[in-house]
Amino acid sequence: MLQMQSRDGGTISVVVADVDNESVVLDANHPLAGKDLIFAIELVSIN
Repeated sequence: MLQMQSRDGGTISVVVADVDNESVVLDANHPLAGKDLIFAIELVSIN
């Protein structure tokens, strides 16, 4: 995983997805992109 600087000065984490003789492909998607997320919640009160 690498970090790059965005135009506004922030940082973006990227992963090297592919490398060949002429190019490098970077993936800047969030690590959980495309994954199913399941949340367990407990309702404490209703006002």
